[in-house]
Amino acid sequence: MTAFFAWGNTPNSFVVGNGSLLDYENLPADYEGKFKVNEWNAMQLQAFYTGPNGYHWAIKHNNDWSARCPHDMMPYLHTQNMVVGPDGLARPGRGRVTFVSFVPGGKGWFIRYSTNQCLWGPDVHAFPSTWSTIVNDLERNHPRKDEAIDFVAFGLHEVLLIRFENGNSLMQLPENPAVRSRVSTELIQEVEGRLAAGWTVGNRTTLCEFDTNRWFIEWKRGTSAEFRYSMGDGERSRQDMERVMKVLSGVGNDAALVASTQNAQMIAATGAFAQALALNRSWW
Repeated sequence: MTAFFAWGNTPNSFVVGNGSLLDYENLPADYEGKFKVNEWNAMQLQAFYTGPNGYHWAIKHNNDWSARCPHDMMPYLHTQNMVVGPDGLARPGRGRVTFVSFVPGGKGWFIRYSTNQCLWGPDVHAFPSTWSTIVNDLERNHPRKDEAIDFVAFGLHEVLLIRFENGNSLMQLPENPAVRSRVSTELIQEVEGRLAAGWTVGNRTTLCEFDTNRWFIEWKRGTSAEFRYSMGDGERSRQDMERVMKVLSGVGNDAALVASTQNAQMIAATGAFAQALALNRSWW
C-alpha cells in the first residue's frame, strides 16, 4: 500500500502514512504502539481499517492480520477456503477478507471476501436507516444481493458512501430533514460533484464518526486516482491538515517515530522513495 489514512476513535485522532513516512495523533492504545515502533507503516500494510472503541483490522503483505472487533464479528475474519455441507460434501468457502468496515456506535460491521461474498451483522438494528434502505432495495431487485456491495464507509448522521460490484458509487443521506441538515455541505458537494463527473470511491475512503466536516476520500476514474480530504474547521484542524499534506506529498520523514535502530541514511533513502511513490502511485 503506497499510502493510507485512518481516523482514530476520539475526536482529532488520525494516522496517515506514505511509504516510510508516518504521522499520527491520539491513536488508541490498541494499535498506537505498532506504529510507534514501526511495526506497521504504509510499506508493510496491505490494508488498514478502523472503527469505534479501538476496533481495527490490519493485514500485511504476507497475509498476517491483526484485529480488534465486536465478538460476533471475529469468527468471520478467518480465512475459509473450504466448507463441508450437511451432505458431507466439500464446497468452496467464503475465502479471505479483503475489506472491513465498522458502524459508528460499535455494534454493526461489514466484511467483503475474496470470493466477492459479503457478510454484515449482527442485525439491521445495529445499522443506520440509510443502510436499511440500501439492503431492502437489494433484497427486492438484485439477483446476487450477497455480492452486490463492494465497499461501504459509515459516517456520522447516517451518511453512507457505497461502491457496488459494477464500480458505481452512491452517497446515501438520511431522509429526516433535521438529521440531513447536520451533514457537511462541503462533503455533499464534493461527493455529488465527483460522482457526476464519473469518479468512484476507492477502498481507502473513510468518514469520521464524530464530525462530517472530517473526511478522507480516495477517488478513482479509469487509471486516475486522487486523495481529497478535510480535517474540519478551526486552527487545530488547519494544523492537522498541514501534517496530513506533508506526509501525503512526501515532505519530511518519520525519524522521530521509527525504531531507534534505524540509521539516518536509511531514513533519507526511504523518504526519497516515498516521495517518488506519492508522485507516481501504483494504486492497489
